[in-house]
Amino acid sequence: MTAARTLPRAISAAVVLAVLVAALLGAWFYSGWHDVRARQQDVSNAPRRAADDRAQVLARELTGQLEALIVREVRRPYFHYQNLMHDPNASPGLNVSPSPLARGAEDALVLGYFQLDANGKVSTPTINDDVPALSEPQQHAAHQAFRARVKQDLSPPLVAMLPVPARAPKTKPASPARSTPPSPPPPVTSPPPPPATSVASASQQTQVIQVDPKVYSQNSNPNQVYSQQAFAPTVPVSTQTAPVLPPAAPVPVPPVSVPAPVTITISPLLWRTLSFDNKPSLVAVRQVQTPDGTFAQGFVVNPSTLADWVASKANDMVADLRPAGIDGAEVVPGWRLTVAPRPQRLAQADLEAEAIARTFLVQFFAIGTLAVGAAAFVVVLVRRAESLALERSRFAATAAHELRTPLAGLRLYGDLLADGHGDPEKVRDYARRMGEEAARLGRVVSNVLAFSQLERDHLRIEAQAGPLSDALREVANRVQPTLDRSGATLDVDVPSELRASFDRDALARIIGNLIDNAEKYARDAADRTIRLSARARGAIVEVAVEDRGHGVADATTLFKPFSRGTSGNDNPAGLGLGLALSLAQARAMGGDLLYEPRNGGGARFVLRLPAA
Repeated sequence: MTAARTLPRAISAAVVLAVLVAALLGAWFYSGWHDVRARQQDVSNAPRRAADDRAQVLARELTGQLEALIVREVRRPYFHYQNLMHDPNASPGLNVSPSPLARGAEDALVLGYFQLDANGKVSTPTINDDVPALSEPQQHAAHQAFRARVKQDLSPPLVAMLPVPARAPKTKPASPARSTPPSPPPPVTSPPPPPATSVASASQQTQVIQVDPKVYSQNSNPNQVYSQQAFAPTVPVSTQTAPVLPPAAPVPVPPVSVPAPVTITISPLLWRTLSFDNKPSLVAVRQVQTPDGTFAQGFVVNPSTLADWVASKANDMVADLRPAGIDGAEVVPGWRLTVAPRPQRLAQADLEAEAIARTFLVQFFAIGTLAVGAAAFVVVLVRRAESLALERSRFAATAAHELRTPLAGLRLYGDLLADGHGDPEKVRDYARRMGEEAARLGRVVSNVLAFSQLERDHLRIEAQAGPLSDALREVANRVQPTLDRSGATLDVDVPSELRASFDRDALARIIGNLIDNAEKYARDAADRTIRLSARARGAIVEVAVEDRGHGVADATTLFKPFSRGTSGNDNPAGLGLGLALSLAQARAMGGDLLYEPRNGGGARFVLRLPAA
């Protein structure tokens, strides 16, 4: 009947809470999982986005370096591409000197410089075939290999782009023995310095310069000039003072015609992708048109330097510069720079994306579990509240019955004494029965008050060290008359000088309750002996109360309020508070109260107290 009355309300609460929790969790999962997917995609793509951004940064930086290189090379005179050269800004006359490129490339990005004519003849600034002593000696083998590779790989495609050589008379170098003083050369028109901000603006402009014929002649035949310069006779300077001669008559000097300057046309310096050393390479090429024909000049970018630079700037990524494909950032026309994250970083990003989903799912299920648990707890509270309400109602009825019984006995014996009815010889017996009923009434009231204090956490226990033997014998003496009248026997086995830490009143209530229960639940036993014993067990003193009744059928709820150890309608009267109160008082004294089945039948309750 109790379950039938409490079940509908609990089921209603469970249904309402289940619908509410399911709706909230479903809405949270729908919105949260969408956000998780977006965050996973963002985390998974983060390495690739970082690689693309890094590729753009590196491409701009490398483009700037190549642009600066082109700007510097555009300003370089055409005669620097040969081993010997005549500097127009040097002193007039026959003189040549090594080119600035004779010792090798000045820039780490340049692998080597070259010049070839329309017939496929290749020359490099580091090698002089006519005067081997002027060749760069430290890396001569490498320079030879570079020129051979230029002739094999670059000569065919570049010669094919040169115009057919025109036949033009060569200008012979001026003889040092001429007595006619040379006329001052016309100024050399240098190309205006191009801006250093754009490869297009710096290299895609054709340069037309005017060169003095003598300067051009020496740069066209530098080895011959070098030979004449090396073996020219030296005129000794006399240490004697020359005689003073009378002034001669002026001799008329015929006018000398000034030769026309030589025009040199230099095409833009452009990037080309050509095969060099069996792999695509970045080559800068320009054409130089002279009266002696058209030459192709340029340089090869060092692939090792490019690769090292790209690798050093890629940080923890993988960078690649190649002349194919559409992916990556453009460095120069035809060449693109790609940067890719390392597989470890991609794997780590995938793990991070999985961790995002796993974290969300763990949080979802954890909070969902808490929500379901909270809802179940609320349902349990609802059912518990109903059960408590019924238990309190039953407690009130039981308490009223427990109070009415002794009150009825008190009234009965009181009326007999007051009205003079009954047997006059039993007056003392009536008075004794009134005392017993009053004591019973006092125990009921005491248990109710103690339980009320326990619920309000107002139970006051003051444990003190003292003689436990004396306190136990005092309790035994107090209950002995009641046990004698009920036909029960109390066997006391308490050694003297036994000390413990306890509260005297709490001890009396606990032992009194245990003896009272032993007397009530063993009334139909053949042997109604109740044994009270005490023993010291190290730091603990055990006080045991044993009976020889039927024992306890269900010990799981034995110490709970309003529960009884036996089932059936023939249970002795009681509120079901004694053991619950006894356990609370035992623990308040620092001890415990345990139930143990007695060997041979019956019940055995053990009170444990700290030894003093």
